[in-house]
Amino acid sequence: MVRSPLFLRLFSAILITLGLFSAAAYVFSVPFIEEKAYEIERDASRTILDNIFELVGKIRGGLEEQRTATVDSYKARLRDVLSLAVGYIEHVHARADRGELPPEEARREAMEGLKALRYGNGDYVWAIGYDSVILSHPSPDYQGRDAADLRDNLGRHILPTIIATAKREGEGFQTYPWWRPNGDERALKLSYFRDLPKRGIVVGTGAYLADVDAEVERRKAEAIDDLRQALRRLRIARTGYLYIFDSANRMIIHPNANIEGTAFGDLLNPATGHPIAEELKAAASRGEPLTYLWDKPDDPGNYAYEKISWVRHFEGFDWYIASSVYVEELRRSSVVLGNRILAIGMVLMAAGSLLGYVAVDRLVRPLRRLADTAAQVSGGDLGARSGICRGDEIGLLASAFDGMVGRLRDTVATLDSRVRSRTAALAEVEARQRVILDAIPASIAGLDRDGRLTFANRRWAELVGRGKDEVLGRDLAGLVGRRAMAVLRPQLDRCLAGEAATFEYAFPRDGRTLVTKTTLIPHRGEGGTVAGLFVLTLDVTDEKQTERQLVEAQRLKAVGQLSGGLAHDFNNLLSIIIGNLSAARERYAAVDGLDAYLEPAQRAGRRGADITARLLAFSRQQPLKPQPVELCGLLRDMAVLLRRSFPSSIAIGVPEEGRECWTIADQTQLENALVNLAINARDAICGDGRGDLGAGRPSGGRLDIAVGTRKVEGELLFDEPVRPDDYLEIRVADSGCGFTPEALARAVEPFFTTKALGSGLGLSMVYGFVKQSRGYLRIDSRAGQGTTVSLLLPRAEPVARSVDADPPAAPDGAWGGQLALVAEDNDDVRQVMRQQLVDLGFSVVEAASGDEAVELVGQIDGLSLLVTDIVMPGLPGVDLARRARLLRPAMRVVLVSGFAVEYGDLPPDAVILRKPWDKRDLVAAIGHATEPAPA
Repeated sequence: MVRSPLFLRLFSAILITLGLFSAAAYVFSVPFIEEKAYEIERDASRTILDNIFELVGKIRGGLEEQRTATVDSYKARLRDVLSLAVGYIEHVHARADRGELPPEEARREAMEGLKALRYGNGDYVWAIGYDSVILSHPSPDYQGRDAADLRDNLGRHILPTIIATAKREGEGFQTYPWWRPNGDERALKLSYFRDLPKRGIVVGTGAYLADVDAEVERRKAEAIDDLRQALRRLRIARTGYLYIFDSANRMIIHPNANIEGTAFGDLLNPATGHPIAEELKAAASRGEPLTYLWDKPDDPGNYAYEKISWVRHFEGFDWYIASSVYVEELRRSSVVLGNRILAIGMVLMAAGSLLGYVAVDRLVRPLRRLADTAAQVSGGDLGARSGICRGDEIGLLASAFDGMVGRLRDTVATLDSRVRSRTAALAEVEARQRVILDAIPASIAGLDRDGRLTFANRRWAELVGRGKDEVLGRDLAGLVGRRAMAVLRPQLDRCLAGEAATFEYAFPRDGRTLVTKTTLIPHRGEGGTVAGLFVLTLDVTDEKQTERQLVEAQRLKAVGQLSGGLAHDFNNLLSIIIGNLSAARERYAAVDGLDAYLEPAQRAGRRGADITARLLAFSRQQPLKPQPVELCGLLRDMAVLLRRSFPSSIAIGVPEEGRECWTIADQTQLENALVNLAINARDAICGDGRGDLGAGRPSGGRLDIAVGTRKVEGELLFDEPVRPDDYLEIRVADSGCGFTPEALARAVEPFFTTKALGSGLGLSMVYGFVKQSRGYLRIDSRAGQGTTVSLLLPRAEPVARSVDADPPAAPDGAWGGQLALVAEDNDDVRQVMRQQLVDLGFSVVEAASGDEAVELVGQIDGLSLLVTDIVMPGLPGVDLARRARLLRPAMRVVLVSGFAVEYGDLPPDAVILRKPWDKRDLVAAIGHATEPAPA
């Protein structure tokens, strides 16, 4: 049967298209898929290697923790042993105190008993006098010897250092080199010692650190054996495996137990002739795999098989961890996959050819008949009909053709007119919509179901870094990249399923992180099916930044409120403790030995008071006395003191002579804040600062404190946005080790510290003082590049300088016979205040509330002093002071408070006494309180 040219053309086109498509699909996809399959298999071996590398790292970290735990265990044992030795010494001397032994005999017996004490691995107890003479030692070489000249490896005296530390601290640990019991060598020894001031000796014991290291080495051997068993069971692909060797080319772990412990540095790579071990090390340093030729277990000696190895160097053990797998095993799966794809393509091509033949034949037959009818019409026969009756598109075409012939001329003219009019209207509407969409402050786009852009405004195109003409018709994945598509794909699927989706996405742009909020709205076509979706994207970067700052400020405020509440309660407790300890020291000073117990307790109380003061500073509840302060002169005076206490290798820069800068602040707290910053800078420069970054740094550098005025008019970000005003800016910059990003994020939190020894309240106190002074703080720092702390404080106008007069000293009995009223709701605090006033000569009347106190002021004549807590039930202390002055104008007023409150308008001559206090503070407060002359 003769086929028409149309049939031949269409069927040939289909065959050619199928052939070209199949060939292109094979050429462009199969090699790519095979290569990707190989890369996946190859990268899988590296992933396994990385997992083993992390496992070795965890083993190393566990060993370090084990060593720390072992050292702590040794320290606890040393404490226990020394406690027994001290108990023995005190037992012997107690016999002498009871008269059972002469003192010299008791001392000799105690020292002889110590020499006989043995424990552990030949460890012993020793005793030395304050003059560095060894009083008790198991070795005759040291017994009675003056060992003041014994030095460690750095040339430092050993025993004088121990004696000085013991007398200063009472006890301590020290590591130094000492001779082994056999006397042949010196080894590091950890000693614990304790001062016995009543006996005039220092007693100690110790253990050699080599014993600790032996325990850690045993644990390390066990961990390596566990790792060896795990690696022997591990396989990569079919026969690949992992092995470990050290920098000396000695095999540590290998699936073949016969190879472990052997040196393989002489084995050569057959392809290059170089030692295979050195090439593996070079591959580890480059971070690239090593490909080489090797033999097979079933074909030994034939080095013709290509292998690939990934290698990583673990510096903690000086190990090289390597994988080894044959390349042909990695490629086997990719070859199988390519063959299957080829077979599927051939089947699809054959099926497509058959279907194309049937479809073309069905299409061409009616079209040929319609073409014959059209030829008749073209010849002028407008009554010709095709006679085609079908229910498909060709039947409709034939019917329309038959009906069209009679109206052809008029219809063509009418359609031309309408098309021209409609085209102009659509162009105008499209231009208007384009202007509106480009002006909207949002990114808008449309997608079809296949993820192609159907439209986009200018802002959306700029968001992906393209022009509008470049994005239309493009695939979304090609515009935003694979990483963004991994986030967008679940949201796109939700929207294509008919559900609107809103989500946020952050990505880097121009050196900063851009945060967007995107809403996907499904676009429904005919029948309600989702034909595509609309995209609305807003830039919410600034809103997110503000939100983060608000959350951080609220968090610090909550911590500050908690700290302030704790500090307030502890101030009352410390007032009671310090007051009673002071009274006990005065009253029982004659009791022998009691002062040795009371004085450390008082020091601890004052240390607790310092900590609560720092907590109150952080929580912005410390009582402040803001006043104009000339800062440049203050800094120059501070620099004189700092230079005396800082190492000479640290240069200090402060404002030059002749400059004056004034601010409003509490001068004492401002000095404390600046000293805290200077000490932090010194520790960072000398290597005892922020974490481990200071290790190995030179102990020299520079500290610069600069002061200047700053007028803030626009947006400026410190710990929070700065309110426009005039400020005094203080910049404390050091060349120390700087902060890590993690430490910088928590720098002002209370009790957070990166120092080996530190309370973690220094920077938090500075932060709280600055915020309570209505200022701002910012810390700029990078690890290894120093730190700059910037403070903004309210600026003040210069004022005339005044000299503060010290309160007149109170002679003994100066207040004898005077009557004082104490108003305090805490019974124990009131008892301490009453006793101290009685000791100063006052007669004391007490009140447990403000209401009770104001009644006593009106009823009792002769009151010369009012001491009242500010915060009390009923009438507050400030109101009580004002009403008392109205009733008794000549009365002195001392207000007591442990934290800042809204005082209101205080009496002009009222004095604040801060909790906790001692008797000297009370005397000074009474001395500062003026006594107006009666009218």
